[in-house]
Amino acid sequence: MTDVRVDAAELGARFLTVHESQAVFRLLLESVSRPGTVLQFPSELVERIPAVEIPLLALLGYNTPFALIGADNSREVLISRVTSGVISSPENAAYVGVLDLHSPLLPLGLSLGTPMRPDFAAQVSVQMSGTFTPTATASTLTVSGPGVEFENHVSYNGGSIDELSFLARRNWKAPCGLDLWLVGSDGSFIGISRTSTVRIETTSESTSI
Repeated sequence: MTDVRVDAAELGARFLTVHESQAVFRLLLESVSRPGTVLQFPSELVERIPAVEIPLLALLGYNTPFALIGADNSREVLISRVTSGVISSPENAAYVGVLDLHSPLLPLGLSLGTPMRPDFAAQVSVQMSGTFTPTATASTLTVSGPGVEFENHVSYNGGSIDELSFLARRNWKAPCGLDLWLVGSDGSFIGISRTSTVRIETTSESTSI
């Protein structure tokens, strides 16, 4: 993998300053502490970096295993060179970026941790084709559970509701499970913690997962 050629401009674009890393880290922490709250990655990052990669670039450390599902290897090499993370199989990765929403790995084929070591679970950012906005009542997603006082209502715009169907495969039992970041095309995103309850609204019915 080390012989894959990378573009110098693409490589440079993925370097985060200390302040950028800190800002992204705070946003990611807030999003899983307050699941379903619509947040926004800094516009200067979204303009130069594929949004799904931003969490990995801020969180990866030396020798940390990671994977990009649905991306060519050159993008993984860029992230590895910038962060010193190690390209891994998705099943063994601590951090995962997902571009292929229909992958059977999402989420059941990823590391869910164990009751004794829930910290072994992967943290996953998922690229969505649409965007997220908060709404008062009528919504695509309704998120409740720890960190949410009542319910958070989120509208998913410009993308198919079928893209959210992978959430129905969240059948783990805490403390095991994945913390997810669903990332919109404009850098808007929401966190879904492993303990969150999510209801997907359709025109005729709702599904709780």
